[in-house]
Amino acid sequence: MPGRPIETGRMSAIISRSIARPKVDLCGFLPDEIADLLSPLDDTPYRGTQLFSWIQARRVTNFDEMTNLPASLREQLSRMFTISRMEPAEVLASEDGSSKLVFDVGDGSVSSVIMPSPERVTLCISSQVGCRMGCRFCLTGTMGRTRNLTPAEMVGQVLAASRLVEPPARVSNVVFMGMGEPLDNLDNVIQAIRIMTHREGLRVAPRRTTLSTVGLLPRLRDFLAAETGASIALSLCGTTDAQRTGMTPVGKKYGLEDTVKALRDMRLGHGHRYTVEYLLIRGHGDSVDDARRLSRMLAHFPSKVNLIPFNPWPGSPLQRPTNRAVEEFRRFLVGKNHLVTVRESRGIDIGAACGQLGKTSDGEID
Repeated sequence: MPGRPIETGRMSAIISRSIARPKVDLCGFLPDEIADLLSPLDDTPYRGTQLFSWIQARRVTNFDEMTNLPASLREQLSRMFTISRMEPAEVLASEDGSSKLVFDVGDGSVSSVIMPSPERVTLCISSQVGCRMGCRFCLTGTMGRTRNLTPAEMVGQVLAASRLVEPPARVSNVVFMGMGEPLDNLDNVIQAIRIMTHREGLRVAPRRTTLSTVGLLPRLRDFLAAETGASIALSLCGTTDAQRTGMTPVGKKYGLEDTVKALRDMRLGHGHRYTVEYLLIRGHGDSVDDARRLSRMLAHFPSKVNLIPFNPWPGSPLQRPTNRAVEEFRRFLVGKNHLVTVRESRGIDIGAACGQLGKTSDGEID
């Protein structure tokens, strides 16, 4: 997938910074962009692809190891550029086989979760340090947002997880469902997806890359216009505006009627469906009447439903629904011919399940 050209002014600024330091991190660039950065040093057409492949496919961070590059160029690259390598400060193993990776990013911590299964290895990554959406059902939402992660920091999570997965298994699916709202970090997330899905790099299939959002509709339009090919998941936590706004402030700006209309109008590519991640909370949006209202909404756009029972975390007054409520909700939707799955909660014992990533009340990463 071709990269976007870097504007002349931005290029001059990048080169100036690289000479004066701090060094530019090549982990966050596509092949064409790396070639543009290298053009003052070496304008060989395929140099950008060579470096990109060393960084992303071979996971090399030392220019001296790039043996198909001229020695003089390797020396210049070492002076002007760097290649970041994210290493987890802690790896927590769950009894169910999943693992949580905790990364220290200088001004906070972020987490990724490796979820292996016989068919695939899915990695849930973070896009921000914290989150400013303020959703009551999510521990990360209690933190506020410290900053956006860079493309290199997001791709770095995938590279770090890839080093921990034993061959022949590989990270085959990446989901932006960790800490942060991906569409609140739109440009960096688009760049990260383009890097991790590139054929010369990690080769994660675009359709196996999923962005999850609480519903920032204008930015969703912008994301779809970028044509990354990634799948889209919409997080819902109620079937009335009163229910939804009581849980997530974004519902006050983009109501359910507007959301349904937007998804109806923003058709995805051939064969793609929106995934609706419906959060089931005890006594809140988990009744059969809610299932009926959800079914009516889903009739307006191609979709599949992933039911997510609430995962408790320290300090939250919310409770997980009963198994009976989950089954009745599922059965009603199936009876209306919707595609429905119930998400298996992975990593609950290590604080790695959906909604559990963040800091506990004592300030420690949970």
